[in-house]
Amino acid sequence: MKILAILIIAVTISCSSTSVFAENAAWQNSYQLETTGKYTDAITALKQIPANGPDAEFKTLRRGWLFYSLGRYDESIKEYRFAIERNSKSIDSRLGITLPLLAAKRWREASQNARAALALSPNNYTALLRQVLALEGMKNWNEMSRFASTLVKSYPTDATAYIYLARAKAWQNKTREAVAAYRAALVRYPGHLEAKAYLKKNQ
Repeated sequence: MKILAILIIAVTISCSSTSVFAENAAWQNSYQLETTGKYTDAITALKQIPANGPDAEFKTLRRGWLFYSLGRYDESIKEYRFAIERNSKSIDSRLGITLPLLAAKRWREASQNARAALALSPNNYTALLRQVLALEGMKNWNEMSRFASTLVKSYPTDATAYIYLARAKAWQNKTREAVAAYRAALVRYPGHLEAKAYLKKNQ
């Protein structure tokens, strides 16, 4: 009986090790395929990862990213939504879904998910930036200006933050404030073409 029990344990361990090895190989294969632009094959490689295993959430997020990379935005959104349903506290899921939503010009939904990410992680750089992008798409200059101002205050060394603040001010016809923001952007990114062109016309 003891020998039989030992054999059963040994077989179980062996099968488990084989499974782990296969899953690791699947991840590695998926990443390698992605680096060569073979996104569909990279998705297919993930089929070996169990749908309800410990890496199931990451598998869903990765599928969302790969579908986005393929330009298959509806499928990407579906994956990210599933990830959000599984883990409503995931900032990665909320930020992830903004990518295909923005690409598909579904500005309002992108804005809603960026706000949800900010509720989980206030002043998160990526969430603020994508909120600004969504608001720019909606041509909501007042809100764009407000969030861009928060971006600038939270990340004062970032030239991109000042560019979006400047754009918002320019769309609001607040030329003096736009000039100041574009100047700040140039200090942080000398030679920025958009900033140079605006300042050339408005100084």
